[in-house]
Amino acid sequence: MTYRTLINLIREKWQHAGFQKHFQNIGWMFFARLGSMAISFVSTAYIARNLGAANYGQLSYATSFVGLFGFLASFGIEQILCRDLVRHPEKRNGYMGSAMTLRLAASSITTIVCIISAFIWSPKDVSFILICIVSLTFIFSSFQLLSYEFQAEAKSKGPSILSTLIVLILNILKIGVMFYGGGVIYLAGVLLLEPILYTIGILYLRTREYGTIRNWKFDKAIAKSIARDSFPLIFASAFFAIYARIDQVMIKNMLSSESVGLYDSAVRISELWYFIPNIIIGGLFPAIINAKKTSEELYYRRTKKLFILIAGISVLTALPTALFSNYLVIIIFGTGFIGAVGVLKIYVWSNIGAALNLMSQQLLITENMTKIILATTFLGMITNVGLNLVMIPKYGMAGAAYASLISYVVPFFSLILFKKSRKILLNLFR
Repeated sequence: MTYRTLINLIREKWQHAGFQKHFQNIGWMFFARLGSMAISFVSTAYIARNLGAANYGQLSYATSFVGLFGFLASFGIEQILCRDLVRHPEKRNGYMGSAMTLRLAASSITTIVCIISAFIWSPKDVSFILICIVSLTFIFSSFQLLSYEFQAEAKSKGPSILSTLIVLILNILKIGVMFYGGGVIYLAGVLLLEPILYTIGILYLRTREYGTIRNWKFDKAIAKSIARDSFPLIFASAFFAIYARIDQVMIKNMLSSESVGLYDSAVRISELWYFIPNIIIGGLFPAIINAKKTSEELYYRRTKKLFILIAGISVLTALPTALFSNYLVIIIFGTGFIGAVGVLKIYVWSNIGAALNLMSQQLLITENMTKIILATTFLGMITNVGLNLVMIPKYGMAGAAYASLISYVVPFFSLILFKKSRKILLNLFR
């Protein structure tokens, strides 16, 4: 392909209204994520430096403990809701009303379960108080479902600006807490404030764009449909939450709070660029779902290109992070966190497997193969927990990093074990 032909192809694609719509949508999502990331990293670095690895580890442990219960609160609804809103936009009020009812009920129950579990299993120190505060975010986070309504129609500008603004406000408050000598309990209070402010903002945007939520209605048939399709995803989310969070919980119990702080700082840096595949997949997959209505060939062609793009971006972002890990840790968190460098060099490569898993899960959801997601995620969880039990006592934090690296690629490659998913892969890469 000549240079002129390539330019003409890009110009032709850009002039296509659908391409412009999805490209602009991704642009706003990038804007929000980049802005939020920059603000959060300045804040996180300042907080970590002032708290020290041990106290920072207490807060990290609390958020990781609460994160283990996130699968109950989400109820596996988000991805199913986005898919169905693309397929049936005329039933918006029924889908939103039914989904929100399910999500609020699940979030309320999850908050109670999380607090009871912390009382039984968590160490009786400041971590328990932090867990109680942070667990309340489940209830207010339910209103994040409204953002999927915008995403389904590629209208992410408003929610993107809102999220960036809230991140700015909240991180200023976090820095203020540290500046005036506040501790981790005050920081947990700020974490609780975040979903409350987002709820107020997203309700305003939703009312302005689509009208009042009073038009929502609970439809028993739709609720059953959402629950049926999301049921395997609930357990899949549980398995993912375990192998995404259990490493820090196990490090806390096998090693120390300081080790959790060091490990978490490495995880945060390694996930610095993970938002790129996340946003690209979220922004472009509605177009892939629409392509399936038109042509199977177009559907697989678009999906294949997206797979290749996501894999390439993941490698290109992991390589410089690993090479400059020493400088990144010192610049962001300071010399007190130098112990995180070894973890970062290993853990950052797990982003490749995580991105491929996210892409394959979206594809399986589109194909109504959520049971396969459940099975592959279960394999990833078993791998992660087993490797952590063996490798943390022997290799410390590096062992946990290796366990994550291996377990993140297991779900994707295990797709070849199932006839239906193997057929999809063959169609994609033939």
